[in-house]
Amino acid sequence: MINNNIVIVEDADKNEMILAGKGIGFQKKAGDIVEAKNIEKRFLLEDKGLYDKFKKLVKEIPVETIRISDDLISKARRELKKALSENIYLSLPDHINMAIYRFSKGQNVSNMLLWEIKRMYPREFEIGLYGLELIRKQYDLELPEDEAGFIAIHFVNAQLNEGMNQVFDMTKFLKEVLRIIEYHFKISLYENSLNYFRFVTHLRFFAQRVFNHTVMSDKDRNLYDIVKSNYPDSYVCVEKINTLIQTNYSHTISVDEKLYLMLHINRIIQREEN
Repeated sequence: MINNNIVIVEDADKNEMILAGKGIGFQKKAGDIVEAKNIEKRFLLEDKGLYDKFKKLVKEIPVETIRISDDLISKARRELKKALSENIYLSLPDHINMAIYRFSKGQNVSNMLLWEIKRMYPREFEIGLYGLELIRKQYDLELPEDEAGFIAIHFVNAQLNEGMNQVFDMTKFLKEVLRIIEYHFKISLYENSLNYFRFVTHLRFFAQRVFNHTVMSDKDRNLYDIVKSNYPDSYVCVEKINTLIQTNYSHTISVDEKLYLMLHINRIIQREEN
């Protein structure tokens, strides 16, 4: 038993897991049966190292924070429909617990990328806002939108399985690419369009390849030449993006990367101009 609200148990197959529920561990001792009706949450992580760290974490932070984090993770799995790294079970409750502590002490941290996070990760940001509402109901604290942005980044990180610092760097990279497109075509991109969502999704994984210096093979040279000829403005824009990447990120993108960028840019520009 960890405390009255969290216990460590084994199932019939000798799999160890953590159970949470109000009063679930009250007057329990080793070998006692836990009634199913008292179980609110089950935690069983496949990564043994992460599971051991999680056991330590739940001893240090309130069970209410664990519940909030798990509710957010469940919501993210439903709405994002993406595989999430198990690291989120450690990073998110730890962050929320620290955010609540900081805010209660009057120590607010500004999120310098809040505008970009709203723009590039709208679904993750909505989950962050939902998290603020859960915190408000549980702790009667009105955390600022900055924290919704930080929560959103945790879910971006869990999808890409990268470090938090790299996710912030990739977000700045996306901002630079989108700025080049808007300046080149002298437009403001419509952020609520499906094509914008598709493009930003492509950019997120494109940024991951740039930061990891992963180069796609050049298989579609003929198609690249055709698209380059048909969409010269998109080609020039992609070359500007390539110059940025070479100069600031010491990476050269492949012909296939340029091809996909041209196609995405042409699609989104056509919709913006109509």
